[in-house]
Amino acid sequence: MIIVADSGGTKTIWYYSSREKSGTVITSGLHPSALASFTPSDLEAIMPMMAASGRLYFYGSGCLNPEPQSAVLRWLKQHFPLFEIEVHSDLIGTAIALHGENSGIVCILGTGSSLAIWNGNQLVIPVPSLGWMVGDPGSGVDIARRFFLNWYGGKFPKEINQELEKKATFPPAPEFIQKIYSSAHPAKEIASYCTEISQLIHYDSVRRLIQYSFHDFFDHYDSVLRQHATLPLAFSGGIAHAFKPILSAVAKSRGFEIFSVVENPVRQLALMYFSYYSRNLD
Repeated sequence: MIIVADSGGTKTIWYYSSREKSGTVITSGLHPSALASFTPSDLEAIMPMMAASGRLYFYGSGCLNPEPQSAVLRWLKQHFPLFEIEVHSDLIGTAIALHGENSGIVCILGTGSSLAIWNGNQLVIPVPSLGWMVGDPGSGVDIARRFFLNWYGGKFPKEINQELEKKATFPPAPEFIQKIYSSAHPAKEIASYCTEISQLIHYDSVRRLIQYSFHDFFDHYDSVLRQHATLPLAFSGGIAHAFKPILSAVAKSRGFEIFSVVENPVRQLALMYFSYYSRNLD
């Protein structure tokens, strides 16, 4: 069996393929800083794969440096004892899927945000991501944070407030605070509201706060983007995909053309692996 895992701050998508069957399994995110929070139901979901043997390629958020890579590798070896395992950053998986052997700029806008330069073989991280508590402009956490600051701060017009008050998805401030601060995964909890926020972009006030978030992303990486302006610029992640028209418009206003926006580029990488190994097994 070949398994390719795409793990972000919110979820892990396990793509698997064998002679008998193929498919996907979705579990919680498997982040090196929160491995112990992988739930029993998550383990149950991947148990059929754990009992098999083969190769496992893991591309995960937070797995750029050796220490967190090793932590994830130890966890995977414990649960997939019959597999040959490789652990890489999700940035590398995205770079390979979007640019292949060509140079390019890789941006991820999901629960968090990050940017890297890909030379066709290696990644360079010119500006480190500071994480959702400090930075990550353009991320799901950043957009949701701006949204709730505007709503609870009374900055939305009356028609938006009336719609929000009808939606059970958006809780009153005390309930929201309790939910976030009691959560084992506050970043995931905050960013999860972006699905509903994406349904409100017909309101100018909501669209503007998303634009401001993306402008802050381009501000944060402006010197890097200018320095590498000739390289194709590609984005991946749920936020980039959900707000693609706004992201593209902001990029164009800043003088950049986006080469590609793909929600799950590691899926393309998985298909490449499956194709390669099926040819070599036959």
